[in-house]
Amino acid sequence: MNTTPISDARALRTAAENFDALRGKLPFPGDPHRGPDSVTVAKQISELGKRITALGDEILIRTVSPDLDAHTARVISDFAAAVEPAGEVASALGSVAHQLSFLERTEHMRDQPDAMDAREAATLVIGDALGLADASLRDASYSLYAAAAAASPPPRQLRAARSRSTTAAPLPAAAPSTVPPAAAAPSRTTRGR
Repeated sequence: MNTTPISDARALRTAAENFDALRGKLPFPGDPHRGPDSVTVAKQISELGKRITALGDEILIRTVSPDLDAHTARVISDFAAAVEPAGEVASALGSVAHQLSFLERTEHMRDQPDAMDAREAATLVIGDALGLADASLRDASYSLYAAAAAASPPPRQLRAARSRSTTAAPLPAAAPSTVPPAAAAPSRTTRGR
């Protein structure tokens, strides 16, 4: 498959948008409309698996390309860099699913003191894990958006302006120091008592 800077930028942007969409669907502890439940989290894990597979596919199609150049190598690296935060999201959502399963199994013991402490701890773990998932999804999408911007060819107007330019603008001369000698910092060897 031959890729171009435009198609690479589009693929990077699409991947970023997909991670943003996942982030927008994350449950929030305590929110009655978007609180975490086992079905929602399982769907999130499944969707995340598809997004990780899509990253792997983008890496693979470029890696096996016979015309692997510096641009393509950079795009491969950009897609690969998003795999790490995606893996952190998978781990965090796995932890949420585990804790939700525990809460469901211990629902009948919710009024027992020992179970109350363990259930409260599980709820805290869920909140922390969802916070980590949110931050990791943000990291993945931001890095992909930045990579898409870097992979995009410059706008037509900028290319035209560059092609018309025949000389570079001269650098301004360094200004002479305007600090009077009396205002200079005192020597460290002279001390007052």
